Amino acid sequence: MIIDTNEVRSQYLARLLTLAGLRAIITSTSYQAFDRFLKEHFVPRLILLGQQEETTGPIFTRLLQRLNHEIQRDVPVMPLSFIYLPDGLLLSAEDTISNTMHCISPPNSLILRRIWQFLPSAQIPLKTAEHTMVLESLPKLGFKPRVARSRRSFSSHMHLELKAARQVIPADQWNTLLTDVGLAQFCKEEQWPPEVDQFTIPPQYFSLLMRAVMFSAPTQPLRQVYRWAGQVEADTLQKAIFLFLMQQIPKVIGADRTMRTLLTILANEVDSRRGEKLTEWKRFDDGSFVFVFYSNIFAYSVMGAEQPLCMPWQYSFDLMLRLVKQERQWEIREVECSAQTHTGHCVFLISPRKS
Repeated sequence: MIIDTNEVRSQYLARLLTLAGLRAIITSTSYQAFDRFLKEHFVPRLILLGQQEETTGPIFTRLLQRLNHEIQRDVPVMPLSFIYLPDGLLLSAEDTISNTMHCISPPNSLILRRIWQFLPSAQIPLKTAEHTMVLESLPKLGFKPRVARSRRSFSSHMHLELKAARQVIPADQWNTLLTDVGLAQFCKEEQWPPEVDQFTIPPQYFSLLMRAVMFSAPTQPLRQVYRWAGQVEADTLQKAIFLFLMQQIPKVIGADRTMRTLLTILANEVDSRRGEKLTEWKRFDDGSFVFVFYSNIFAYSVMGAEQPLCMPWQYSFDLMLRLVKQERQWEIREVECSAQTHTGHCVFLISPRKS
């Protein structure tokens, strides 16, 4: 739980904690913190305090007393006065350091290590997995790993994602959850990015928004993300002209060439939103395909996940198969996720279904 009147610092810290797999509760004052605790009945494992003078106030004292009484242990308090965050990123594309994988932020990782002294069970490995498909085996097959250079995506894409999130996140949780993940600037619709194809949006915003969607349904977070993705694609892939095109393809060119066409369409769409070539796919002799998202926006800077998280891309693949009535011909699944490997890249395998 963060109690801090410094909004910039608290939002950066919210992003860092969220991307490291933790759940941040963002408040400005002890009164707000106490009010949220009474309404939401969460159990804070650590209080991050921005202003030291709060500790002498009666409300903060009462909050600690209530917490200690209810959970039967002291909740540690960590001051934020010494903390400086250049941003909220834990892992990012820095092509001057590595042009093949994402790099860990030294100053932000130091802050995490300080927090882990209070929460040792929350530690995650701050390193890239030793053996990954995207960096080890796929380059032998002709793939060329790369990282994003512009580190900006379409404003219109973020607008669509926010519009879809608004439809799946309960209205009474909207402001709270966006603030808790470090996206407070988007709480009001009039502050959303404009629906124009301009490269203005940092890629981590998509990952943070996905976390807000997950927090809105804590018992089934990935199913909630899948619902969110469905709302997004309802505004894109299912447009009438695209639907007509997709329905005609398999009648003319067969399953294999249909898949090639689908992957080309998806790659072009993703790359146009990012302003650079950040997808790659290949067909193998056994009839299967591999599709890679480099510097993946839905796992951008996310670390320490227990399972693959890229349900938005999974939905896109599933939707394309439904549109062309190819569900029985193909199986598509994520086989490597940056949220687990920390490379920045995610890999999907497309395999012909066995009859």
